[in-house]
Amino acid sequence: MVRKVLLVCGILSSLLYVAMLVVIAMRWEGYSSASQTVSELSAIGAPTRALWVVPAAFYTVLVTAFGWGVWKSAGRIRVLHIVGASIGAYGALGLIWPFAPMHLRETLAAGGGTLSDTMHIVLASVTVVLMLLAIAFGASAFGRGFRLYSIASLLILAACGALTFIDAPGIAANLPTPWIGVWERINIGVFLLWVIVLAVVLLRVRNTAASPLSVSAFKTPEGEAAYSAAYDAAMRSWPVPYEEKEIPSRFGTTHVVVSGPWDAPPLVLLHGYWATLTMWTPNIADFSTDYRVYAIDVMGQPGRSIPDEPIRSAANYVEWLTATLDGLHLGRVSLVGMSYGAWLALNYAVATPARVQKLVLLSPAASFLPLVRQFSLRGTPMLLLQRRALVNWFMGWLTFNDDLPDLETRRAGDNIVEMIYLGLKHFRIPRETLRVVPTVFSDAELRALHVPTLLLIGDHEVIYDPALALARARRLIPDFEGDLVPRSSHDMCFRQHRLVDRRVLHFLKSTRTESEVPVPDRVVA
Repeated sequence: MVRKVLLVCGILSSLLYVAMLVVIAMRWEGYSSASQTVSELSAIGAPTRALWVVPAAFYTVLVTAFGWGVWKSAGRIRVLHIVGASIGAYGALGLIWPFAPMHLRETLAAGGGTLSDTMHIVLASVTVVLMLLAIAFGASAFGRGFRLYSIASLLILAACGALTFIDAPGIAANLPTPWIGVWERINIGVFLLWVIVLAVVLLRVRNTAASPLSVSAFKTPEGEAAYSAAYDAAMRSWPVPYEEKEIPSRFGTTHVVVSGPWDAPPLVLLHGYWATLTMWTPNIADFSTDYRVYAIDVMGQPGRSIPDEPIRSAANYVEWLTATLDGLHLGRVSLVGMSYGAWLALNYAVATPARVQKLVLLSPAASFLPLVRQFSLRGTPMLLLQRRALVNWFMGWLTFNDDLPDLETRRAGDNIVEMIYLGLKHFRIPRETLRVVPTVFSDAELRALHVPTLLLIGDHEVIYDPALALARARRLIPDFEGDLVPRSSHDMCFRQHRLVDRRVLHFLKSTRTESEVPVPDRVVA
């Protein structure tokens, strides 16, 4: 409640300042809002000086309180702490302004300026800097719409500030300045409106004791509704009973769907990039027959896991997954990952092998070979423009060029594309997390991996050479099995899900001895 009151102070401060500009200017006969500055209303010798002092003190209290409200709202969003501090400092300058008034133009032109006028110029400069800092850092605190609005505000401030600066010498020389009041009031109005918009944005976000500011993971309420509806529709195809769990950690709340016998061995699934846990719909019936399956929405990606502190590195992902497994009360688990999820799974197994009983890598991104240049060339336009046609084009390149075998598989493929498109369009992905991209593991890292590992790659994989990736993994990972999956590319988990499921389950249930010799690269049938 206190936070909301402080934020409302920001709205009231802007409204009060506008009222001061209008009402007090009307009390000075002959004053021109177009050709005279706001500071002249409170200048020494001005007929409106006494009228300005009291409401200006109220403005100082309100805007300073708003700065404190922004700070209290910031939580772990560091830039908002800077915004709150900048606005608070801007407001606190109001305590100094009464001791640094300017003189009227006539006095200045006659050489009657004093230290007070110099202090006035210094305070004005500091005020402008604080305004710019608040808007600049505030631009990165929220989504694309607020960022673009803040950038536009900065551009207007820069343009009108330059025009004000050009006209300013005319004040001290008592020369005509026909537009200086216009440029200055545009600048003031832009900042006052930005304060109101910021206050409204902060009032709309969720606030809890555990997380002082929980910004919606979605860019708009409409986008969240559309994404949620698509997610619900995808989960209606989940073919087995399930329960949902929300696991808190410092990185946010992780959404997990659990299926299978409660006393069965644990099997953890990490999905492909932006595909959400719903991508396992074709596989979950087979996997959950003899395993307690935990399908996880990867933190920082579109889905129902709600990010808080951004994941900034591969090490952060290890910490996040450890916290999630701990929250699920799981010790040693078998870990299955697909694409980006496979890279995460391998990264986790390399870092914490004691927590991984067996490791299954399905079409892993980059892990063994760099991604081909086509991946970036085709993926970047989709990221920048967020158009369904570009998503379809990119996903079409990733899939095997053949008709899908049945309606169930086609529906699964359509659901994946839908979730990726809506996530790209509506989900607010932390920029720090976007920069955590798959990298190729070194020879030393792979040789040190003593976790039983299965690698499956589509024989028509396009993001790298599948045979070379399989060969490198086989050469370096001590306890390894691997196959090429026929008639599939990066889509093998749903296109060839029966074959993939059978091979994964055989690996999970089998035991190997040290004397077993890895078989040559082959195509599983």
